[in-house]
Amino acid sequence: MSPRTGRPKSDNPKTERLYIRISPDEKKEIQDFTSKSGHSLLDLIRIGISALKKK
Repeated sequence: MSPRTGRPKSDNPKTERLYIRISPDEKKEIQDFTSKSGHSLLDLIRIGISALKKK
């Protein structure tokens, strides 16, 4: 049999999910910001958390 193919296993797998409720206006603002900045939503959340930790 050939070895299994696919994505390699991660050292730090992302198994947790986070759900939030936002208004349509907030969603539009976030989508506009992500497209202007070139970052994904998750990248922006991580950047924001890092910035808050530094304060």
